[in-house]
Amino acid sequence: MIKIVNTFLSILKMFLLLICFVFSFYIIINMYRRLEKDLFQSIFNFIPYFILFLLFSINFIFKQKSVNQCFFYNIVCCLVFTVILFAAYRTLFDTNMVIMLRLGYHINFNYFADIIAPMKAMLYILCVCNIFLMLEGIDFKKIFLNKK
Repeated sequence: MIKIVNTFLSILKMFLLLICFVFSFYIIINMYRRLEKDLFQSIFNFIPYFILFLLFSINFIFKQKSVNQCFFYNIVCCLVFTVILFAAYRTLFDTNMVIMLRLGYHINFNYFADIIAPMKAMLYILCVCNIFLMLEGIDFKKIFLNKK
């Protein structure tokens, strides 16, 4: 049963990553357009998404069991992406936020601006954890001690 749930979570984390990227991209593009900032300044907000997508792709292509079959990592990835989706949902659709109605943009940019730093931190931590799990399966003694 754990193997089935783990496979489902492993696939779900890829879909959630793409959905989070799309929502974040939409909100940040609108926010930078409203502030009349250069869109190239927003690239730093999307770097962790690209790194995670690259790492997930490497894990999937090379079938790294240490990452793909780590139940705890898959659950944490899904939870992080769910938190980001919840923040994006509140930014776009929560009508109870007074600032959203007062400014007239129908998107609460102030709420999402407060979420950007923790969002990037969570995504970078997922990247580091993924790299550590990738290195777990490597036998360094065999690599460094067999110099014949």
